[in-house]
Amino acid sequence: MPLSASRRRVHRFYLYQACSSFAIWIPFWALWMRQHVGSDFEFTLADVAFWVGLLIFQLPVGVLADRLGRKWTIVLAETFRTAGILGYGLGTSLLGYVAANLIWSLGGAFSIGTSAYLYETLMEDHQETEFPRYIGWNTFVQLGSNAAAALAGGVLVSVTGSYQMTLLLGALVNVAAVATASTFIEPKGDRNVEPTYVRQLGQGLRIVRRREGVALLIGLQVCLGVTLYLMTAFRPLYLSFLGFSSENIGLAISLFLFLAAGISAFTGSLSDRLGEFGTLSLLASLAALPFLGMWALGKNVWAVYLQAPIYVVWSLEPPIISAYLNRRLEPGQRATVLSMGSFAYTLGLVIAEPLVGLTTTANGLLVLGLFLGLLAAVPSAYILVRWRATVAPWPAITPVPSRLVPGGGRVSRFFRAFERIGRLWP
Repeated sequence: MPLSASRRRVHRFYLYQACSSFAIWIPFWALWMRQHVGSDFEFTLADVAFWVGLLIFQLPVGVLADRLGRKWTIVLAETFRTAGILGYGLGTSLLGYVAANLIWSLGGAFSIGTSAYLYETLMEDHQETEFPRYIGWNTFVQLGSNAAAALAGGVLVSVTGSYQMTLLLGALVNVAAVATASTFIEPKGDRNVEPTYVRQLGQGLRIVRRREGVALLIGLQVCLGVTLYLMTAFRPLYLSFLGFSSENIGLAISLFLFLAAGISAFTGSLSDRLGEFGTLSLLASLAALPFLGMWALGKNVWAVYLQAPIYVVWSLEPPIISAYLNRRLEPGQRATVLSMGSFAYTLGLVIAEPLVGLTTTANGLLVLGLFLGLLAAVPSAYILVRWRATVAPWPAITPVPSRLVPGGGRVSRFFRAFERIGRLWP
């Protein structure tokens, strides 16, 4: 396939992501829903319905996605997502939000084929090794669109005074994402899927169990992804708790998104420079330390600046984990295994989110940073130690001969022989 044709398809994918990410409701959906539920706990119950729906749909849809193809998987994802956003805008009760979230979760389950579409499009032109760079630019487009949308949403709320309007217009904007995705060209290539859905799922489970790198990446995806999402859900409430007005919340989120978008453009270069272990260590540090800093600073307006590194790791974690997973998977199992990672992530959220809601309802939002900091730090530390022990051990160090040590003087041949014998042991 000519390079220019490949580039056009990638650029069309970027256009789709820009349309899908122009979500003017991002700073305000939590404030809109919180107005119509009784407590933080009910707020988390309504939101957790989305993740319960994902638990139900994720694995069946992941297996189906490897058979259905990438294009129509994305079209279905955006169609259900549009319906979910509209349902949020029209909902005014706990049950209404639960219903909207269940519809939206079906779209979230189908979105598992999004990164696979980009990876397999690059594979056609033998550019899959460049995937981290392309997915980094994709994240740049997403976050840039998010930032512009947050700014537009802040202006809209300041003029109309309505959080609901951002959701209704957001659903209309998302129709453009559906239309753009429908023009995609299905990537060519052999997908050696299993003859039945059950065997397809079983093969995916074997891959996760036997490839420790895949299992550890999924584990890191869970512990970092859960904490970052919970911060996203509670961020408008947290900023309001710090004393920010609705207009300033929209402005602050927009500025942080622009910062994250700028850094995400260098995802590929960062990964190449630090390597897998260094990059994963950086992600874990940028997540855990600012959360603990939020708790240490308390109700201090300067704590808002700790959102900057959290936004950075939020922008880097999905493309980096996706890139490292995709390079370890075959086309016929890619969506299946990725859906297993999303299933584990969703299960973690279903457990953690109500606990956060109960904790903040009982003790206030000040404990949010401590909860998220420990949740990010402890599992990440274990995963990184395990990664070094099994996936990428430290390189063996060759001892320097004593005769080359400055000031060591002459050493007898007898001791040199012992040095050489000592190198036979690992």
